[in-house]
Amino acid sequence: MKSKEEILNSYYSQGADGMREISADGLLKAMEEYRLQAEEAAFNAAKAYEDDVTGGKELFETFADYKASLDIPLPAPPEPTEAQTIQFMADSILEMFIPHDKSINSLSFDIRSDGKGYTVNYTKGHDERWAFTGYLNR
Repeated sequence: MKSKEEILNSYYSQGADGMREISADGLLKAMEEYRLQAEEAAFNAAKAYEDDVTGGKELFETFADYKASLDIPLPAPPEPTEAQTIQFMADSILEMFIPHDKSINSLSFDIRSDGKGYTVNYTKGHDERWAFTGYLNR
């Protein structure tokens, strides 16, 4: 295992003035190399065994196998529905339409999305919060 100094020394270069220097990119690479080395040492020190039986079959033969098992591709999040998109838009601008008159319990306003017009509706609950109640195509 390399020491921090050995890793840093491998990224130094000679500056124009003859002094040794390390670039920001070199420093980042050195830090990453040290982090990976520490991760691998921790992996080797705490190897997991199948069924937690010490001396049994190792779950991962090498650190590279372990790292590869972590790289599971995540599915793309689903696209929001038209109703969700309209509610997201309306909720983001709701504050501009809240009436000053505290006795008003419902409100509606018009918005446009993808070239279509919609009228969105809100009602005020007992807790004085405005709740989205739906929308209409115009």
